[in-house]
Amino acid sequence: MANFVSKLISSFLVILYVLIIATSVVPYTIILWSWIVVSAFLPITWFHKVEDRLWGWYQRMIVFFFEHCTGVEVFIKGNIPQTVENALVISNHQSLLDWIVADFIALRQGMVGNMRYVFKNSLKYYPLYGFGFGIHGGVFVRRDGQYNDRNMSEILQKLIKRNASLYFLVYPEGTRFNSKRKDILEKSQSFAIKSGLTPLTQVLTPRVKAFDSALNSLNTYIHAIYDITVIYDTSGKDMRPQPPSALQFLAGQCKRVYIHFERIPVDDALHKINTIKETDRATASMKWLHGRFEIKENILRDFYNLDEVSNGATDGNNSANRNKQQRHKLGKRSKLPLSYTFPAAAAFVLVNAFSLYFLLGRWMYLFTCTIGMFFCVLYAHFFFK
Repeated sequence: MANFVSKLISSFLVILYVLIIATSVVPYTIILWSWIVVSAFLPITWFHKVEDRLWGWYQRMIVFFFEHCTGVEVFIKGNIPQTVENALVISNHQSLLDWIVADFIALRQGMVGNMRYVFKNSLKYYPLYGFGFGIHGGVFVRRDGQYNDRNMSEILQKLIKRNASLYFLVYPEGTRFNSKRKDILEKSQSFAIKSGLTPLTQVLTPRVKAFDSALNSLNTYIHAIYDITVIYDTSGKDMRPQPPSALQFLAGQCKRVYIHFERIPVDDALHKINTIKETDRATASMKWLHGRFEIKENILRDFYNLDEVSNGATDGNNSANRNKQQRHKLGKRSKLPLSYTFPAAAAFVLVNAFSLYFLLGRWMYLFTCTIGMFFCVLYAHFFFK
């Protein structure tokens, strides 16, 4: 009976978290629209400063539910800078949660309001969120080979011109790694072989276009490249279990997240790329980037003990396959103070509650979810290239 009640409470809390997160994008959008109108008569720098703060507060609210409410333990290997600096961030890509884990890191550095991303093009049509992504300085790219280098360069130059603090996140794999999708992995390995690169098994072969374009535009503006490898410690029958879904994560089904963090001074990275003997810069960048993903490959193989194939080591039980002492060598526990996230979460909950309580607020909700949503999609189609 006690177990049933516990599961019932857990399910209720997950539903509550999802409802709060999903509905909070509406007041966020209303506040953003209001500020766009008000700031039309103010210096443009004022708009961007407030918009960055608003974005940061929304992300703090997200982290409150995904880190503090779930009780997940975050382990970090490497030293996250304690000072704000401009950085190009590269990471492996497995799940929707990767975006949220990037929030975990940026918040610990005080950069959560300055995160800009490279998105797949279809996300600009995502209801309300797509509009916010684009207004904040996100770059949308196509997967069909029609990569728009000029578009990325223009957006990044605008950010540089207004001296924006920049935490620019790129997922070079392009699509999520999925151990069940052998077709994706085989296609990735085939591309590596054709390009004269080592085929990988725990990450996909990174694509260089977005990374190289960002590096070309930002090489004198950023201080470093942050190389992040994310591991979700979940149990499963497979040697490489699937990462949890957002709902599973909120339900507490992932107890630990391991983050391998390496800061590479941008001058060091550029020097190594320039010393690679290739006919063009893009190919040299591709080889350097692939080398970084080979490091990720080894980190993941070590974590999952994928080389242990004897003496019953691969008995199908993921938890038994890993030695706890070895696992904890992947980093130190990093506890995020509740004061970093709770005020933002409380503010959005209160704004939501007041908006839904009053008739005018309910009308604004309805308008935003209908006509406003249509306007956002239309705007994204024409103005977010």
